[in-house]
Amino acid sequence: MDLKITKILVISSKEIKLRFSKSSGLRRQNVNKIESRVEIIFNL
Repeated sequence: MDLKITKILVISSKEIKLRFSKSSGLRRQNVNKIESRVEIIFNL
């Protein structure tokens, strides 16, 4: 799926990398057991 920035600027899905990890935050019970943070990496 391409990443649409504006009507004109679209980054192809071939040029981005997605990285999933556990979200940081408060340390409560049942928190941070799933990977809920997504980082989109684009090499300029």
